[in-house]
Amino acid sequence: MVLWPYFMGRQSTYPPTSVALDLELPAPIRVRRKPEICVPQFTQARESHAWWLRAVNRVGGRWEPFGRPNAEAYWSSAQRAEPDAGDPTPDARAALSALVDSLNEDAALNFIGKIAARIDCTRMATTHLRIEKALRETSGIVDVELPAPLFVLGLFRSGTTFLHRLLAQDPDSRTLPHWESFDPVHTPAGPEARQRKLTFTLGLADVLSPNIKAIHPMDAYQTDECRALFTNVFRTLQFNVQYRVPSYVDWLLGQDARIAYRHYRRQLQSIHYHRPFGKRFVLKDPTHMFFVGTITEIFPNARFVFIHRDPVDTLSSICSLYGYARSVFSSDVDAKALGGELPNSYMMSMLESAVAAVDRLPSNRVAHIRSPDLSRDPVRAVAAAYRDLGMELSEDASTAMQAYVEAKREKSSPRHIHSAEGFALDSGAIHERFADYCDRFDLLS
Repeated sequence: MVLWPYFMGRQSTYPPTSVALDLELPAPIRVRRKPEICVPQFTQARESHAWWLRAVNRVGGRWEPFGRPNAEAYWSSAQRAEPDAGDPTPDARAALSALVDSLNEDAALNFIGKIAARIDCTRMATTHLRIEKALRETSGIVDVELPAPLFVLGLFRSGTTFLHRLLAQDPDSRTLPHWESFDPVHTPAGPEARQRKLTFTLGLADVLSPNIKAIHPMDAYQTDECRALFTNVFRTLQFNVQYRVPSYVDWLLGQDARIAYRHYRRQLQSIHYHRPFGKRFVLKDPTHMFFVGTITEIFPNARFVFIHRDPVDTLSSICSLYGYARSVFSSDVDAKALGGELPNSYMMSMLESAVAAVDRLPSNRVAHIRSPDLSRDPVRAVAAAYRDLGMELSEDASTAMQAYVEAKREKSSPRHIHSAEGFALDSGAIHERFADYCDRFDLLS
């Protein structure tokens, strides 16, 4: 029996009022403020590891090659868990093989990294099998008409999460709570088991690296990005955030992106088949911006809202995110190395081509938002974007968004310390490289 809500709802009756008036009460209790959470400048993996993590990796490292990533072992485990689900699709099998090859060749996984890769890849492989089984058994899913999608575009750390969750406050928006993208397979018993599983997974991640949650707050219930729908087929550039997998990135960028987005669409159809609501799907993944042409082919009625931030500030924050994320799985992560890798990665090389891709669309299908404007007056910035898209921001939506903004401002957020110098980034060279981009969106004023 759960008694917590019962007691939370009761008024205290001890001591009785008549007695309490005669009591000599102690001095008020001084409540010590919780220390401010602060994510320090990332330096190297070892500095971000708790002592017990270093000990586990040191002891586990003696068992080499125990835990070495193996795609066929992951599929075998998944099929044992779901014996009636059939075989994986060739698309997923090829992608997992490419990912595992890069994990072994490039990622320098520590002991915890190898165990985590096995657990995570086996879970995603199992989910993939369950998705394919559900699609086969429910023929009506492929005929589902999706609400017109609105894709949030922007680099990692440019403000996409805040914008996405703000747009989610509109009653007309249909977004994905984290539990629904994490495991999109409907079960008659309801979503509670999926929610509990994700809550446990996020809790474990928080133990391993509390800084990740501070940088990108997540729980099972909030609106979250749709990256998991791509991990379920092992085709996403986001794997490169938690692991250093350059050969996998090269392989994926050489693939036809329509393969991943067709699988993605089918999962959205399955989700909407079982939980239909909303006038528009609002979807966000920072890697969407690199595939605008594919998105418009798979979703012909798609619209986009593109957020822009000073590339130096963005890149510094990206380096910090990558540093703390990769350090969970590898002990060979260094700030200076990240500063050398990421400015020359696909993200920065494809930024201006992503802008050019949306420029080719009709003007009423794209809205641009400057990150400073979103910070200064979020609801006003969204209202302007709605007008550019030919949409109307209703009074109910505006009120809900303003309430969200006020609640967020009242709640203290962790400080995330990062600097260009800390990652040996050349701010001047970056601003010069993206001078046209910065001038167009007035990002340096």
